[in-house]
Amino acid sequence: MPDLLAGPAGEVGERSLAVRTLLGTPFLVADADPDGFAAVARHRSWLIEWFEDTCGWALAVDLPGRFARLTKRSARPDPTRPARRSRGQKLPFDRRRYELLARLCAELATHQVTTIGILAGALAGESAGAFDSSLQRERAAFVDAFRQLGAWGVVRFEGGDLDGYVSDRQGNALVFVDSGRVHRLLAPSLAPCRVEADTTAQAVDRLAAEPRYGPGDDVDDEDEVEDFGVDDRHRPGDERRRRRARHALARRLLDDPVVHVDELDEEERAYLASPSGRRWLRDRVGEAGLVLEERTEGLLAVDPDAVATDQRFPAPNSTVRQVALILVDHLVTGVAGSRVLAERSSAELASQVARLLGDHPNWARDYQDDDGAARLVASALDLLASLGLVVLERTPGGDPDGVSGGVVARPRPALARYAVAPLEGALL
Repeated sequence: MPDLLAGPAGEVGERSLAVRTLLGTPFLVADADPDGFAAVARHRSWLIEWFEDTCGWALAVDLPGRFARLTKRSARPDPTRPARRSRGQKLPFDRRRYELLARLCAELATHQVTTIGILAGALAGESAGAFDSSLQRERAAFVDAFRQLGAWGVVRFEGGDLDGYVSDRQGNALVFVDSGRVHRLLAPSLAPCRVEADTTAQAVDRLAAEPRYGPGDDVDDEDEVEDFGVDDRHRPGDERRRRRARHALARRLLDDPVVHVDELDEEERAYLASPSGRRWLRDRVGEAGLVLEERTEGLLAVDPDAVATDQRFPAPNSTVRQVALILVDHLVTGVAGSRVLAERSSAELASQVARLLGDHPNWARDYQDDDGAARLVASALDLLASLGLVVLERTPGGDPDGVSGGVVARPRPALARYAVAPLEGALL
């Protein structure tokens, strides 16, 4: 493992910081993080090779454009990390907002300077899914999509009020477009304009395919493939499969909160079980400046500085995170010498939290009403599920929102590391 004691001022420390910065912010804009971008720019050659070899991810560093784009391809798509609205309660994007986001990008690709009004007119029409500026809900979705592009540094606004367009369809503003950033947003192996599919599901599969790992990815014509990394299509089959397993493991270890062995396929488990494979993973994790926790049940890569993560757990000043930590001791039970993972229904857990709310009436005031305990437990379980620490299973007849006891929480082994006084070497 590389010497990480060189410190942040040394080359090794700066490279590891650059890796974690890109993991946490794969679309890195110099205006938002000048120090992070400077580190990435200084070590761009090493980083490009490192990400390609470790994860099969392409890294583009545009020095004149002052941005870097790490084109992550997930080993396991994660529905718990949606785009979120930057206004109001920061709710997840719905289908309409994603649709308008994609259509805006298509329009912006041909503009350098435009206006909100011109773009709204371009998205309107009589076709299915056309933008209807007469509806406030449509204008709100339009603005949320635009604000996301602004957060990525793809567009900036002058001479008007973007948010004002929600309440007044006559609102307007100048839109300045960075076309280089627009074209770097998507990361498919096959250009979207060349996708042939009868259904949305087929189109998603085609866009998510990675032909570099050989047959079975639903892309057969090599001329159609726009490979973002080293071309592996002519490697021997066994070597391609090993490379796929290695990349899949590294992607999950660097990008997921926890990797449980029982979630891996046969090739991934075999690579992880081999001494050379385990050593390779340890070295890559060390080069990223992460601390690797290894147990029988799985692996966990911890960032002590929380640079590479989008969620901290445990974390202060959060009622939901506090309750999530409290729930751990109801899901992981046992006495000295043993630990037992116990399935619990959301109704059982809500009764425990309701008791706490009753004992502490000045705590969690937003949840002191009749269904406050159920809402708090639902949010806490969603958090634990997003971290890979529990699996939520809906029970027949339950409330689809999980508020009326229609959810069972099945703890995963890694949850035990957060239990009170965890046993040495027990679980994770």
